[in-house]
Amino acid sequence: MKFVYHPLIRPEKIEMRLYQEAILNTATKRNTLVVLPTGLGKTTLAVLLTASRLEKYPDSKILIVAPTRPLCAQHQKSFRNNLNIPEEEIILLTGKVSPKKRKEAYEQSTIICATPQTIRNDIETDKLDFSNFSLLIVDECHRSVKRYAYPIVAKAFVQKSEYPRILGLTASPGGSEEKIKMICRNLFIDAVEIRTEIDKDVAPYVKGLFTEFVKVDLPDDLKKAQEILKRSLKDKLEKMKKYNLFIRTKTELLEAQKRISRQLATGRKPYLFYLISLIVSAVKIWHVLELLETQSVKATKIYLDKIKQKKTKSDKTLLNEKDFLEAMKIIENAGTHPKIIKLQEIVKREIEYNEKVKLIIFSHFRDNIHHIYELLQDVCRPIILIGQAGERGLTQKEQINVIREYNDDVFNCLITSPIGEEGLHIPSADIAIFYDSVPSEIRTIQRRGRVGRTKVGKIIFLITKKTRDETYYWTAFRKERKMKEILRKMQYETSKKQHSVDDFF
Repeated sequence: MKFVYHPLIRPEKIEMRLYQEAILNTATKRNTLVVLPTGLGKTTLAVLLTASRLEKYPDSKILIVAPTRPLCAQHQKSFRNNLNIPEEEIILLTGKVSPKKRKEAYEQSTIICATPQTIRNDIETDKLDFSNFSLLIVDECHRSVKRYAYPIVAKAFVQKSEYPRILGLTASPGGSEEKIKMICRNLFIDAVEIRTEIDKDVAPYVKGLFTEFVKVDLPDDLKKAQEILKRSLKDKLEKMKKYNLFIRTKTELLEAQKRISRQLATGRKPYLFYLISLIVSAVKIWHVLELLETQSVKATKIYLDKIKQKKTKSDKTLLNEKDFLEAMKIIENAGTHPKIIKLQEIVKREIEYNEKVKLIIFSHFRDNIHHIYELLQDVCRPIILIGQAGERGLTQKEQINVIREYNDDVFNCLITSPIGEEGLHIPSADIAIFYDSVPSEIRTIQRRGRVGRTKVGKIIFLITKKTRDETYYWTAFRKERKMKEILRKMQYETSKKQHSVDDFF
């Protein structure tokens, strides 16, 4: 194994890889978007480019921004482990550090790992001067859209830095050309580098990933409830068409709800009240269907109980509908969802085959995560990883402790919400079970990246036939394929453009 030798890199710390050299050659000269599968060294590229910039501009500073404190802490650890720079000069800053101490830290440190919201606040209050910064690293840069803080940070950096260079890192920037180009505009990117598992220079470093599809059928009683709810939802969507609302997805339905709510705020026309009531009912039926098809009977019952306990007009209207009441009665008398039964069988099978196996189970909804946790107590050693919101949410410190205990083999099964998909370094997973499919190519790629990092891994898709599970799986599949085509095209086009002024020195 050959290692990278550089005065600012610790000896025998970073393996020399051809594809990283090629990407680095671009990133040293131009603001670059790097799209790499999880586990193939995005952070390593950030470390290498940092060493290059600090060698070129010895008195400059480096900023790494990442969405969460745990992720920032991981970057701080990686930079301290790999760089020949005093540890006290590589710092972590979040909103928990007082503004006064942050201002002092900017002046005294060389490398700052921080959340973008913290940096944005310090830009707006003039606590941070970018003039002496030579590199901005934006992790999970697919977030660089809409009102997120990344674009504001990047703009201030480019305007103030005497020698700006930006590196954007992600496993998936999104499936539309419009979004990818927006990310590039917002981060002042003028070069794209993408690698996939099948590229010749990457293939030798891919550990391998096996995929298994496990499909289940809804039992007859749940199929009946599904049919009734679909009929009720279709009826509401048909009524919306009379008001020029043509809804195909849940996202479109939620956007319509926001739009009509804004119209109500400016003009209280009678038909708008009817329309918002229709939309709210449709949203709730859609959610019940999603829980019924892709999650569990218990998670569905919990949501139905919440509807019964609420006093809003829309809830009362829904509870007076014959179809909804009939479906609710069927669900309340239903047995265990076949997915839950199959999940128990899969986990038991994998542990019996290899008692040292480490598993990650992805489920989108918290009520279902807690249900899975309860049912797997006798099968494995499970632990839950969820976000901070809600009564049972985990603080960022608790999230870090969960990951550490999982990595230390205290627990062998991590049951996680979407928070486990993005960024967090979970190196010891052997098998990922997708309890539900998601229509997002970004989330699917991130989930897949939780396994096969240091050894051959396996992904198990648990799919309920003829439901959203199948639809969402193929939606994400098509989006990912389209994303790669777009990025290949952009990589080719940007490679042909004239290089930046740095190339001529």
